[in-house]
Parts: sequence; structure tokens; C-alpha cells
Amino acid sequence: MAKRFLILRPGETAPEIEREFGDYDRWFASALAPHRLELVACDATREPVPKANGFAGAIVTGSARSVCRPEPWMDRLREWLRRAEQCGLPLLGVCFGCQLLAAARGGRVVLNPEGWEIGAVDIDLAPAARTDPLFAGAPSPLPVLATHEDRVEALPPGAVLLAGNQNTPLQAFRIGDRIWGVQFHPEASAALIAALIRLRRTQLEEDARRHGLADGGHVERLLTGVGRFTIEPGRRILDRFIELC
Repeated sequence: MAKRFLILRPGETAPEIEREFGDYDRWFASALAPHRLELVACDATREPVPKANGFAGAIVTGSARSVCRPEPWMDRLREWLRRAEQCGLPLLGVCFGCQLLAAARGGRVVLNPEGWEIGAVDIDLAPAARTDPLFAGAPSPLPVLATHEDRVEALPPGAVLLAGNQNTPLQAFRIGDRIWGVQFHPEASAALIAALIRLRRTQLEEDARRHGLADGGHVERLLTGVGRFTIEPGRRILDRFIELC
């Protein structure tokens, strides 16, 4: 019998992206296809989230929404995450999901003062990553794909730092033995991230100028970096989460 996994989607991606790549839950369905899982998707902004029992694990996806701009459904999802943790359900928060996990446990999320991080980036593993079930054996620096405007500024009490970089010092963390947050997108493809860069071209160029990159060509450099991204070791982090569940 296939393992059942819950994919919690906190909103929709841009229509231009959805037409080509599907919504956030479809990104994970594509990445996890080799595992032959039973995936149950839920739009947490509109639907009641199923009870945690009966699932091998749960993933909270990215979102165009922001933890810095609270909405009522976010409080409901925070409470569900706390109950799921008490049930012992393994959880993985990705991007927005990482930020909401941190906020639900007393961490702090802010608009990233370093500007938007998007494209192919390197993250440095912290010493604790060497023995972490997800990150053990991963290279450092670890090349990953990212797109986010907010970041976790302060970890929740008791959380263990696993990775960071200059733009986002808190790139990954663990809470207890079964809960992880990763700011990067282990499910994403290079083609998907390139499409997001092109869609946000004007915003990214303006953001770059605000942060001292006024020579132009910022978006083209981002696209070049993603175009050279042929291997995605970050995907192994997602695979390990499924295996551990």
C-alpha cells in the first residue's frame, strides 16, 4: 500500500506559472513521482485541513502570501501544525512553509533586508547538519534553488540551525526529531525557477538597484546561473524526508 502524504498548499502561484508547471502541490507531485506515494492536497487558505492521523508525513509548500502580512487562515494552520507535532507527524516546511513553522513555534519572520533571493544559490551547512537525518552526507556548500522575499530572522526556542548563507543566515532548521524547515525549494526544477525570474524581471531589477546592484543585467545573471544548474543535490533532501517517514 502506498504511503499517504499530506501536501498543504497555502494559496496559489501566479497564473502564468500555473499554466505551465501547475500549482505548488503539483511541483511536489512531479518531484515525488518516483516514490509512488498517495498524495492528498489541501488548499489551507480555503479548506479544513484533514486530521494528522492516517498520514505518513506532511509538507507545507511555498506561497505567494507572506507571514509578515497575517491572514486569519494562517492562525488556523499554525494551530494545526502544533497539533500535528503533538501527534508525532513528520513535517517539512518549504519556503513559506518554513517561515510559518518558525512563527508557529515562536520564531520571527521579516521582509529580507538583503533583498529577494532567487535562482541557483549555495548554502553552507552548519555543524549540526553532519548528524542530521536529512542533511548528513550532503556537500557544503550545498547548491539549491530558491525564491523568497521574506526570511526567518530568529529561530524558535530549541530549534537547531542546519544551514545558512549571507543573504539568508537561517536557511534550514530542525525542531525535535521530526520537524524540518527549509527556505529553499527542493522540489523545484531549473525551468520553473527560470520562469519565475522572467515573470518578476521588473521587480527583481528594481530590488537589485535598491541593494546597490545598479549596473543592470541582474536578471540575465540570474538566468545564466539557473541555466548552468544541471544537478540538484537539494532534491536529495526531499527524498530523504520521504524515506524517513
